[in-house]
This record gives sequence, C-alpha cells and structure tokens, in this order.
Amino acid sequence: MDDGYSMNSFLKDHLGFLRCLWDKIWPPEEAPGEPVVVTVSGQKLDMMTVLYDFDARTNDELSVMQGEELCKISDEGEYMMVRKVTGSLEIGLVPSTYVTFTSSPVNSVSNTESGFVEVSRTEAERLLLMPPNVSGSYLIRPSDSNVGLYSLSVRKDEKVIHFLINKNNREEFYLKPGRVFATIQELVNFHKINWKLLKIPLLQPYIEVALDENDRMYTPEQDLRSNDSWERPRSEFKLLNKLGEGFFGEVWQGVWKNNNKKVAIKTFKRAHIVQADMEKEINALKNLCHPNLIQLLAICSIGEPVYIVTELMTKGNLNSYLKSPEGTRLSYDSFLYIFYQVAEGMAYLESEKVVHRDLATRNVLVGDNLLCKIADFGLARILKDDMYSPEKNRAVPIKWTAPEALSHCKYTTKSDVWSFGILVYEVFTFGQMPYKDMTNPEVYNQVEQGYRLPKTSNCSTEMYKLMLECWDKDPNKRPSFQDIITMLEPYKGLTRKDVL
Repeated sequence: MDDGYSMNSFLKDHLGFLRCLWDKIWPPEEAPGEPVVVTVSGQKLDMMTVLYDFDARTNDELSVMQGEELCKISDEGEYMMVRKVTGSLEIGLVPSTYVTFTSSPVNSVSNTESGFVEVSRTEAERLLLMPPNVSGSYLIRPSDSNVGLYSLSVRKDEKVIHFLINKNNREEFYLKPGRVFATIQELVNFHKINWKLLKIPLLQPYIEVALDENDRMYTPEQDLRSNDSWERPRSEFKLLNKLGEGFFGEVWQGVWKNNNKKVAIKTFKRAHIVQADMEKEINALKNLCHPNLIQLLAICSIGEPVYIVTELMTKGNLNSYLKSPEGTRLSYDSFLYIFYQVAEGMAYLESEKVVHRDLATRNVLVGDNLLCKIADFGLARILKDDMYSPEKNRAVPIKWTAPEALSHCKYTTKSDVWSFGILVYEVFTFGQMPYKDMTNPEVYNQVEQGYRLPKTSNCSTEMYKLMLECWDKDPNKRPSFQDIITMLEPYKGLTRKDVL
C-alpha cells in the first residue's frame, strides 16, 4: 500500500464530512454500474425530500432534483448541509426552502410494510382488479420465480404490471441498477414521487376485499356505512351542469331526485382519497353546522366516484362573483360584510378545532343578499398526500399558505388566519391572483425574506394593518378569528341594501 493510498484512507476515515473534496482528489473505485446507498444502521436521521430542482452555483452547493431524498447534517443559516442517501452520497449546501422534512427510513423489510400481501402473482392480479381497487393501486408480494425476493405489482387500467424488486449483496433493494434503497418502503416512496420512471403512478396500497355470507364482495368499511342515513345511493342524484373542475375532481350542479332539490355535487376519484381518513373526516363534516358554512346533505362513498353532496349557492364562488358585473359594483362596506361573514364561519371552525387548509375566494360561495358560506373545509385532509403537498405545486395553494405550513406541514387555525389575509387582498383586487408576477418558489422565498403584498388604493389603513397582522411570521402573534370578528363587529347586521 503506497503513501498516497494511506493518506486517502486516513482523511476519508477521520474527515468524512469533506467527502466531496476527497472524492474529487481520489475518485472512488467502483465496479461499473455498481449502485451505492447510504446505510442507516438503526441511527435516527433527519431525512428530507427535495421540493424543487436546485442547480449548484458554487463548489459548496449541491445540485439536487425534485423528489430526491437527503439526510440533514447541519443548519447553515438560510442553507442546510445535506448528504444524498442514494447514488453518489455527495455532501453540500442547499437552500432550506427547497427541502422539507420526512420520516427516517425503516431499517428492515417486514410484513408491516405498507401494501405487503402474502399472495402469488396470479392472486395479486385477481385482487388488484377487484373493486374498490383502481388503476394505480399496488401491492408488494413474494416473488414466485425468485425465492427470497419480492415483486411490486401495480394495476394499470384493466391489467396488472409486475416489477421484480432486486437485492444486492449489501441487502439493498432496487428495481433498476444505479438507484438502490435501504428498505422496500423507501423504494416505493421514491417511485410514488418519481412515478414517470415506471410509467405507472403508484396511488394507493391494495385495499383488502372480503366476501359476505352470499359471496358478494365488500370492503371492511362498507359495513360501517351501510346503515348510515347520510350514505345515499348514487342513483338518487342526477348531474346536470359542470360548475368547475380541479386536479382531484369536479363540481356539478345536480338534482336530488327524491325531493327535486337542486344541490351541488363534488366528485372525487377514489384513487385520490386517503381511505383511512375519509370516514373520520366525513363524520366531522356531518357535525358542523353554521350559517356561514356550506351544509353537507349526503354522501355516496361506496363505489366510484365518491360524491359529496351539499347545498347549492346561486351566485357561485366568490372569486368568479367578484369579476361579474354585479361583483364589480360592490362597495367598501360590502367588502367588510364579506370579511365579517367569512371570519364568523372560520371562528366556528376554530372553536371546533377544524383547520380548513385552503381558505381562498374560490372556496367561499355566494348566495342571494350577498350571503357568503365557506366550502371545502376539511376536504384537504382526505386527499392523498401527493394531491396536496409541496411536491406538486399545481395542487398546493402556495400563494395562500402560511410559511410554516409549507416548510413543515404545520397546519393550524393560525395558518388559516394567514390565508384569510390573502383572501382579503383578493377581494380588494376583485379576484386578482395574489403575487401575480411571481412564481411559486419566488413567492416562498420572498415571503420568507419579509415581503408582504402591498396595500391597494381602495383598502383602508386599518384594514391593511389587520392584513399585516394576519401575515406575521410568528403564528402566535397573528390574531384569532374571534379577534377579527371583534374588529369587524360593526358590519354584523348589514344587509344587501346597506352594502350594495
């Protein structure tokens, strides 16, 4: 062993945090195509997921791609020193706003892995093709042809695709050479985010299907819903006119045939819903009742698609109403009347310990006499994480969301207060997009640095002061909705005649 090799070993062993430098001086000798992965050996690590692509600008920075997993080493002001946990194991700085914390990796494979089922290939196909499983449902099973290995079986439309999960001599898992993982769950989590590598989305683990005494299929939660008066057959409702469409579903004007009542029907694909949370959240919605909240009327949660049926508001959502001929004639007092009603509804949710997560003019509905009701409260919780997370900017309402909710997923009533301030800005600008000239990452970075939306010409100094209080970086310093009601109390008794 020559001196150069000894120095290499000594420095890498004793100054491992400078691995990037040592690897540039002494490139590691690896077998061609041999994948490398960080091992965790039971140690609790601060694991992170990359929210946005980042290209290094200096030698100290680290280039990362959206969805990559990182391990935090230390805080460095507005940056973090991180290490990649697969592949190159490079170390470097990335902006703190470009990553979010995730859980530590699991260190072993077990039957408790999400989606693990002890079945054959043929049985896996039969199970995944049964309702309520849908395209994107998956399970992990023992491989039929490779004893000791596992397979990932994924439903794609009306067929099932199988991927062999390989294992190298270091007990690490991979689908394709070059990207390996310490656990199967890590492998699955990565491909949920980077599903284009498989060309099949991984939407939800397999849902167990049982048979009743007459050999009819049912899911365990179906027993709980079958005697629920809120649960109605889908045949009782007729969809008439589509009112809107979002990433996760559609909103229709419909009719409840039993009483010929006009209703609003929000439809969801079951694959986009967190099954375990749906019943709990729907039950919470049933118990909420306030004049400024949209009233739940019925649900259709057995089968596909899921319907959530609510009362219908004649003027549509507040954002569209503000841009209508009638909305553009609203007075300053009418704005305050709107704010008071929204604050009343949110204060009620606050008292019931319900966090909205998506308060905005698009989720406030308008009826006759300028009656305003908040919609979609609680629904963000039943949507799958990848439908409502920073990894998917198109679904997350970044321009309305408080910084702590974006960076650490800390949704509280005080993060709803932040969103209320943005809603106030929307109203004063007659439905204009907040931060209209900024991209989502720019908004996040600017807000973190202290930027706030400017005062509009039709906004009073007093109201702008309230908006700034709603946007305090410290959630504890923001007012409660009850505080906001107190300020707006003089507008409680206004009527349409008073404000228009």
